[in-house]
Amino acid sequence: MATTDLIGAHERTDHAGTAPLSPAAADALRSLELRITAVRYRDAAEHCQAASAASDFEGCLAAQDEMRMCRCQLEAAGRLDLIEVAA
Repeated sequence: MATTDLIGAHERTDHAGTAPLSPAAADALRSLELRITAVRYRDAAEHCQAASAASDFEGCLAAQDEMRMCRCQLEAAGRLDLIEVAA
């Protein structure tokens, strides 16, 4: 599930019987989701390196796609620092 899907889920009011998240809880959720995205980025980078060493071109491309998606999400949130990329 995309980060924005999880963040947006708390804002919907169409779920009867559920209370919206407090602003502090929503901020904590956003922070957690961004950190998970950074971990996914690092895992994909490791996979790409291993795939490249094994001459697995398709595996390397798939890992690069995941890295690109994660980087875009982190860049949009202004949190490239989580993957040690200078802004």
